[in-house]
Amino acid sequence: MLCERCRWWPHRSPGTLVAMAGSAPGTAFVTGSDGFLGTELIKLLVSRGHRVLALTRSLEGAETLRRIGAVPVIGDLLTPGRWQDEAAADWVVHLSPPPVHGRIFPKRGAKMARAHLSLDANLLDAVSAGSTRRIVYVAHTQCYGAAGSRPVTEDEPPCPTASGRWLVPAFDRLGGYALAGMPIVTAIPGCVYGNGSWFRELVIEPVMAGRRVLQFGRSATLASPIHVHDCARALLHLAEHGKIGGRYFVANSAPIRISEFSNTFARLANRPLRVWRLPAAASRFVVGPAWTEYPQADAVLSNIRLRGIGFRFEHPTVEDGVGQVLRALHE
Repeated sequence: MLCERCRWWPHRSPGTLVAMAGSAPGTAFVTGSDGFLGTELIKLLVSRGHRVLALTRSLEGAETLRRIGAVPVIGDLLTPGRWQDEAAADWVVHLSPPPVHGRIFPKRGAKMARAHLSLDANLLDAVSAGSTRRIVYVAHTQCYGAAGSRPVTEDEPPCPTASGRWLVPAFDRLGGYALAGMPIVTAIPGCVYGNGSWFRELVIEPVMAGRRVLQFGRSATLASPIHVHDCARALLHLAEHGKIGGRYFVANSAPIRISEFSNTFARLANRPLRVWRLPAAASRFVVGPAWTEYPQADAVLSNIRLRGIGFRFEHPTVEDGVGQVLRALHE
């Protein structure tokens, strides 16, 4: 049926499954579609000829999605509705809502955990295991927490951050869905950067405007970066080649220090770098809790499992990835 502002594709009967990267197009259902990673993923899907049904809660988001070639589907993961009829696609990519950072009291945390379980259930219970080839569930590194300065594999027991522990109940339930026959593959991206989101706000804009770049916490903290385009490519690769029930870290092979993001961008842009270093204790009062937790501890992820199924990076280093960001800015 059709709504006035958004197109709704009629419910499909199960058809022949096609290869994600092959010549025959298929249908993909994407949640979290109008965010930084979601829009990059949709552009990639559309460029490969796939029909993309993109879930969004707002008319503004729907307009953004329509411009990049997707079919917007209005709905909220927390509220069952007719959007669930569209979820039984050839592929489903679930970009679960971002966690709330900073201090979370137990009562609020328990409410968040219940909401996360509910929105996952609303989606996954609507997916037809018989017609859907893969469900790529994109989880957060906060479920693993401070992994340390030595690369860890996906088999390492999670040690979630303070806010990440409220995501763990939903994360742990994925194994049950896989045992029940759902074709779930879990992707866990590292620090995603590119021309948007935190990288644009905290690095690109201040450097290009000659303002100070805010650095807080430990500038020597190690992180596992991944360019947003490579992250989107990896999700599609997992949709085709990922082992059902498997977990995959999505990150470059070489970790970097958090400060290298701004240092590299300023150097390649041939701009002076001015830095405002803020102690971790004071950061939550200046930038709020959303930015305080991630840069406090090393998190180095091994990508050997992802590479083992044939994935190759287009931007294997931050030097190369930031160079692409600068080229895009000049185009």
